[in-house]
Amino acid sequence: MEEVPFQKVKTRRKRSRRCPPGVPVTAIACEDEFDCKELESLFRTYNLKLEQTSALKALAVLAALACALAALEALSGPGLAVAKASHPAHGVVFASLFVVANVKYLRVGQLQQIVSLTLLFAFTFALLCCPFPPVAPGSHAPTPPPEHGVWQLALVTFVAYALLPVRTLLAVTFGIMVTISHIVVTATSVTAKTHKLWRAHHGTGQRHRSPLAPYCLCKCTT
Repeated sequence: MEEVPFQKVKTRRKRSRRCPPGVPVTAIACEDEFDCKELESLFRTYNLKLEQTSALKALAVLAALACALAALEALSGPGLAVAKASHPAHGVVFASLFVVANVKYLRVGQLQQIVSLTLLFAFTFALLCCPFPPVAPGSHAPTPPPEHGVWQLALVTFVAYALLPVRTLLAVTFGIMVTISHIVVTATSVTAKTHKLWRAHHGTGQRHRSPLAPYCLCKCTT
């Protein structure tokens, strides 16, 4: 009996012919594809499962981080702060996205929407971890130090770069935006809490010395 030769399948991907006119070459519809439709279908299914697993891992890390910070803020004592409301809300959002993404039949478009929402809420999560001054007017709560929220920023950037199925350029842009936001908030809060250690007493010409004056290296001019 003669053996039926198998059809040779080219395993090298080529530029897709389904790219519609006017669409950039970097779009998803213009990605490389295999000549064999069955092989291309298997590849896309396998790639979708990998991206879904990566997105679930990222959402699990973000949800656990938000819930842990919410518990720490609740145990820290009474007071009105931005983190006390933002961390529980982000924990619920990340957990909800995890449940939505953890389905058996998930399409590419649905996964992309979930990833986009994850990036958006990860940005707001990192932004609200910045050292904002106390919300309540006249509050005696101390202003957070400038380094407050740096490790949350670094962890969120790492999750976006290493776990979320996004392009490298988008992950780098996300990290730069989060870093710039933290720098702006830190510079604003530090400028708002600076004050003069020496001030003139109007009417008598006497100077009142601040209790912190012995620790000051320079004297502010009046």
